[in-house]
Amino acid sequence: MSRPLIIPLKAGAVAFTVLWTAWMMWWSGSYSSVNLVILTLLGALVGYLWYRAMRWQFERMGMLPGREDQTK
Repeated sequence: MSRPLIIPLKAGAVAFTVLWTAWMMWWSGSYSSVNLVILTLLGALVGYLWYRAMRWQFERMGMLPGREDQTK
């Protein structure tokens, strides 16, 4: 079974991560290297959690096959 929404979902997660991290950098007003590293790590975590939440929601809505529906 093909999974046509996985690539756009991953691209959306990357875009969300970049935008969230940029927004947090702008909002904090501090452009130090420590702040950049912390917000980048948090942005990666937030992007991953966003991806997992959207994937779960799409599976729940039937737009993606569930894990038990996959055949290898």
